[in-house]
Amino acid sequence: MKKHVLVIADIEDDDILSLEKARDITLSMSATIEIIKFIHHTNDSDLTPEQHIEQAKQSLSSIIHSIFDGATEIISEVLISDNIADWVVNRCDQKSVDLVIKAGHRSESLFHTPSDWKLIRHLSCPILIASNAKWKSKANILLALDLSTDESNHQQLNSLILSWGELWSKVTHNQLHAVYSIPIAKALLEFDLVNKYSVELKKAPVAKEKMQKLLARFDISSVTSHITAGPPDRTIPHQANELNSDLVIIGSVGREGVSGFLLGNTAEKVLHHLRTDCLIIKLP
Repeated sequence: MKKHVLVIADIEDDDILSLEKARDITLSMSATIEIIKFIHHTNDSDLTPEQHIEQAKQSLSSIIHSIFDGATEIISEVLISDNIADWVVNRCDQKSVDLVIKAGHRSESLFHTPSDWKLIRHLSCPILIASNAKWKSKANILLALDLSTDESNHQQLNSLILSWGELWSKVTHNQLHAVYSIPIAKALLEFDLVNKYSVELKKAPVAKEKMQKLLARFDISSVTSHITAGPPDRTIPHQANELNSDLVIIGSVGREGVSGFLLGNTAEKVLHHLRTDCLIIKLP
């Protein structure tokens, strides 16, 4: 069955990496790519909204042709809107979308725009937040698994992460690594109330056994597993950096309301410290 990939084009300062990554991802799969470019019309412009859209369409068409060269089925559209997240979420609700790809904008103080966070929390399909770094010729993919509980939703997320990892590995021909971080509260480490290495020594054998059983169920023998201990929002980015990963795949429970404000979401906390592409998986 043909997949549908929605790409939010960000073509500012010749930043076209999200389109290039969409091309590389879909090269070996049957997929339709829908590319949407959002523009902002201001009263300072000498162009009418219609002229502004037409100008952007011509620019987008030229870039699409140079990147894809007619090799893939492409649908493209230019829209004037300030509500990118709402439009994308509604689009994915109305039409079956298998993957959203969007460039992430970050600084040391702010990882994402409000639109990015809204997409991460509200999209039902996976979203790839693309960094501004090109994929390396020899890199790997890090799968962040949660072995802390046997709850069905966490097991489903682990299964989806492994499935997407296997698919991505076939597309990119990169090595798969899987990591589980035995959780330790930051406060316990900061006040020296817990020794990280003692926790790892005590709990790692059970975690390794769980990891091996999970990987065996998927018959993915080529995955290299890693067990660490500490706050996952620190240990997972550290592991990705140590492995020189191009991509981290992680599940998100998408907490909302007061619970989300107070407790946050492990995936979102991990994302804040990552410097690589990240594929966020949600339960359908």
